[in-house]
Amino acid sequence: MKKYIFYLIAFLAVSCEDVLDKKNLGAIDDSYVWSDPNMIELNVNSFYANWMPTGLFERPGLAELGIISDEARSGYNGRAVNWINGVRFGADRTDVPYQKWYYGGIRKANEFLQNIEERYILPTNATQAQKERRDRFIGEVRFYRAHLYWEMIKVYGGVPIITKVIDKDETDESLLYPKRNTTDESFDFVIKELKEAADLLSITYSGDNWGRITKGAALAYCARIQLYRASPMFNPTNERKYWEDAYDTYKDVIELDVYDLHPMFSEIWKEKGENNKEIIWFKDYKKGTITHGWDAGNMMRSQAVGDATANCPVQELVDAFPMKDGTPYVKSNPETNPYDYRDPRLRATVVWNGDTYGPRNEKVYTFVSESTDPNSPMYNFDGIDSHQSATSTGYYMRKMTDESLDGTKGDYGYGKGSYTQWVELRYAEVLLGLAEAANEIGETEEGVEQLKLIRKRAGILPGDDERYGIPENISKDDFRTLVQNERYIELAFENKRYWDLRRWKLAHLKLNNQLTAMEIRKKINGEEISYTYTRRVQRHDKTNKPVFLEKFYFLPLPKEELLRNPNLEQNEEWK
Repeated sequence: MKKYIFYLIAFLAVSCEDVLDKKNLGAIDDSYVWSDPNMIELNVNSFYANWMPTGLFERPGLAELGIISDEARSGYNGRAVNWINGVRFGADRTDVPYQKWYYGGIRKANEFLQNIEERYILPTNATQAQKERRDRFIGEVRFYRAHLYWEMIKVYGGVPIITKVIDKDETDESLLYPKRNTTDESFDFVIKELKEAADLLSITYSGDNWGRITKGAALAYCARIQLYRASPMFNPTNERKYWEDAYDTYKDVIELDVYDLHPMFSEIWKEKGENNKEIIWFKDYKKGTITHGWDAGNMMRSQAVGDATANCPVQELVDAFPMKDGTPYVKSNPETNPYDYRDPRLRATVVWNGDTYGPRNEKVYTFVSESTDPNSPMYNFDGIDSHQSATSTGYYMRKMTDESLDGTKGDYGYGKGSYTQWVELRYAEVLLGLAEAANEIGETEEGVEQLKLIRKRAGILPGDDERYGIPENISKDDFRTLVQNERYIELAFENKRYWDLRRWKLAHLKLNNQLTAMEIRKKINGEEISYTYTRRVQRHDKTNKPVFLEKFYFLPLPKEELLRNPNLEQNEEWK
């Protein structure tokens, strides 16, 4: 499948419509398409090309999605500052990547599903392979239709659910200008859509079909959405049923018995192919052909080529990583040896002062440069706040990077060069979701077992009790906090944290805080060199205080869509 995606930009163009769901009058005569399954497959592939998430690997996500949460801040001045202070959220804004209206893609899905039902009729003597292929086509497109709906529901709440093609001659205004479905109706539709898509898809694919949406991907995505529904943002009365629904679907994924944790946390994004049992839903890239800008965009100043420091990990994230025995890190100010005996995932995520990075294992220092003379031992080209292309937090990015890439050889540059895979869904998220749901229905120890698996893979020491730092008889409330922290560190920079804080209704508590940097100062006493580590407010947060208002949980429908459809009702706090 991947070879088709790489040369396929789109079989049919997806465009914004003047009306919510109006006939594309410029469509080509496609009668030949529906008699040839290979042409139908190219149509299906266009959904992958257009709607597969790329997370933080491509702009604008690379420059914005990490720094609007409490994971990072940019080195550059002004980058996404208006997100952090809330200025960019509004009904008349068109520059927020996830404040979108996806009915162009939904229209395309509805057209496909109508056409395949009406025009691709298998003969009575069709082989099982032909039937399975047709089922796969339908399952894949229903998956992506559900995905597009979910991208709107998690931002706006209920949206109009449209499952048929509205003809250009339609006169029924309730179809031309549909009202919003309720949030519950919208959830029910997406969950049903994904469950039924899962029934049409295979458990695994191989060869050219490796990378297609599988039964497990549909179920895992469904479970993620059910977890959202069970969380405080959508479940303020804490209905147990929604937690049970998420729990059951996560168990269904695990019982497929095809996924496992990768032995090495740092290799998840590099190892490609069927041997990587952790990845469930992903977008692949190819060296020299289709690449992304993650490495270039996060490079330290001394190794930068055309871009740098889009995401500098903040001190809050560093502090969240436990000790190597799994017990919480106890911070002090100033610090002495803050990176000793820590969870190995910390070094797999950040580059700290005095660490090595890159193909030549070059030393990287982030201490404050106290000299302008490059020959002085107190000069530091990569030092915190030494330049806007240097770190603004005292840390550089390591997670999901490829340290074999060499900027001096032209391996990367602005927006290009990286070919690690973006993993939108992986097995660790399934285990974390099951742990969270199990705890909420009173099965805390079952949740503990899932965290033990994740911590074991991370390199946390088991301890004499083999609980990997998780206390005996941990309470429901304490385990909830532990799971939330485990998601913070395990899934850092995977475009999960911001949405987690929203669904837990913690965003207005966490994202109104000024985040901190680690100011490191070099001390020379004869031949002895030492460093002092002191926390301070990150420079952008000092001048642009973060703001997350209660009304940001449900954003306003785009103003232009309200003007096009008089039956759309704006979210209450944005009227």
